[in-house]
Amino acid sequence: MRHVVWSIVAGSIIGVLLGAGAAGAQPFRGGLPACVNQLSTCKASLGKCQTGLTACLAEPNVGFPGDGQEGTPLDYGLDHGPALSYTDHHDGTFTDTTTLLMWETKDSAGGIHDVNTAYTWSGSGEIADGTLFTVFLATLNTAPCFAGHCDWRIPTVKELQSLVDYSRTNPASSVPDAAVASFNLYWSATSDASAPSYAWYVDFTDGVVSPGYALSGKKFSLCGRAVRGGR
Repeated sequence: MRHVVWSIVAGSIIGVLLGAGAAGAQPFRGGLPACVNQLSTCKASLGKCQTGLTACLAEPNVGFPGDGQEGTPLDYGLDHGPALSYTDHHDGTFTDTTTLLMWETKDSAGGIHDVNTAYTWSGSGEIADGTLFTVFLATLNTAPCFAGHCDWRIPTVKELQSLVDYSRTNPASSVPDAAVASFNLYWSATSDASAPSYAWYVDFTDGVVSPGYALSGKKFSLCGRAVRGGR
């Protein structure tokens, strides 16, 4: 009988905790799969496991942003997606309120964040050993690290394209940068599957995404913008 009563009480407590977690808990680092995996191997107290389960169910509502265009009655059902929206943290970073990715803000101060500084993706031809990784990312992730975070990375091509505002041109972007680049081609971390000596980039002049066959592959120098989160 005591087992039955305990089960009912425990179930009620878990239900309350889950409800509270869905409203205000922070997302578990590593996402739902990692969180569930931790719970499956949890050897701690029931209370601690409940806290973890709450975090598992508190995943943010992350989506892919719209194209910057506004819908009209003549669109006949075309969906332009959520409005582009960014939160400027005034520390050299901003967050996309749709994807929840945190981005580096570019400036024109001449340092590592300068909007016109270009980097090579690869020095050898295919692998990630160019200055984009060995200088740019290495600098951002060296203690005390940029904006206090040491997990900056190069965005995938889809993540990078999420910053494009197709209602604008030159730049086709509405991010809170103080400077406008004279050279708007930005590297992504995504290699071309059919030609691994090339990587996809985004041209923020007009939002074109290209593998850069007209360029000299990953040895060419393009701009870089760092991102964190989303994994």
